[in-house]
Amino acid sequence: MPFATRADLLARSNAMRLAQLAVPADKAMPPDEAMRIAIEGGVITGYTSDEQVAIGLALDAIDKALADAEALLLSYGIPDTAATTLIARLASTVALYYLQGAERMTDDVNNAYKGVIDTLKSHAEGKINLIPPAPALPTDPVISEDLVLMSSSPRRYSSADIASDW
Repeated sequence: MPFATRADLLARSNAMRLAQLAVPADKAMPPDEAMRIAIEGGVITGYTSDEQVAIGLALDAIDKALADAEALLLSYGIPDTAATTLIARLASTVALYYLQGAERMTDDVNNAYKGVIDTLKSHAEGKINLIPPAPALPTDPVISEDLVLMSSSPRRYSSADIASDW
């Protein structure tokens, strides 16, 4: 399961912005609503063939940006099974940064990307944990408010070890 989907990207941006970032410069801009429908997985057969081609190219660019963002998060030790809204936000921010491209980079997008990288570095260094805890297994003990669980380390020395040293 990917860290972020097209729908996650759409939720953190908008169809017009995604079209502006993802549609190749040599293609006419499709209608915003067509882009939204395509991102949400809807049918766009009611649009012209040129619009459908532009949308298809834009979706390819979006998918590549999302895949590159996922690869970046994996490189910082985020397991591919981690699925939280925070992870989706981080991946979406990176994907938007990749879609933005160097020639159209804004300070806001650049600063957001740097914030994600700082967060990932903190995770890799063990300062923060971005990995959600594993769900409880049916075999795990049920913890209630009136139950205390205690455990200790195994013995390091026994009385036999001490006596033999004397």
